[in-house]
Amino acid sequence: MFLFIASAFCVTHFCPSLIAEEIRCKSPDGKFALRIGDDLKIDLIETSGKILVDLGKLYVDPDTSRREETILVWSADSKWAAYGTRGQVSGGTTVYFWNGVGFEEVRLPANLPEPKIKPRKGTSGVKLKGYAVEPLRWLRPGELELSSELMGINRDDGNDYTAKIVITVELTAPHASVKKVGKTETKVSE
Repeated sequence: MFLFIASAFCVTHFCPSLIAEEIRCKSPDGKFALRIGDDLKIDLIETSGKILVDLGKLYVDPDTSRREETILVWSADSKWAAYGTRGQVSGGTTVYFWNGVGFEEVRLPANLPEPKIKPRKGTSGVKLKGYAVEPLRWLRPGELELSSELMGINRDDGNDYTAKIVITVELTAPHASVKKVGKTETKVSE
């Protein structure tokens, strides 16, 4: 299994033969964590084991047996958690706020800005094949940086295109608004 942890950021990758109940991505104050059960059920828990939020089940692609990645990013004060999932061509993010009793979901803005894929000159365009929003880091409690990524394939030469922007969202439970949108970066893999 591969595990990358930097600060209060956690991405988990799983080896299909080694999956067992895992407690990962503890909050900075050590009170909360992400639990992935051997049945692939995912929960946000108190480190005592009490389930606070049922996050569903880890998706496994039936064709490739590839499991989606889980991403959990904590704010420095442990009151905000951004949970993301990422598969091959899609991904989403949900934000939770600790209100002193439990975690409540704080909805991201409905129409987050999307990057625009810029095809190379002389090509007919790019067929879109996926979209993902994933949490990057908390700038401060209530202010989250997200990555918005659009994937596509060139209709002429089959090259993969990925366009990405970084979005800063300001959250005040239960509302959210876009504060800043970065420039689109487009990468082409041949």
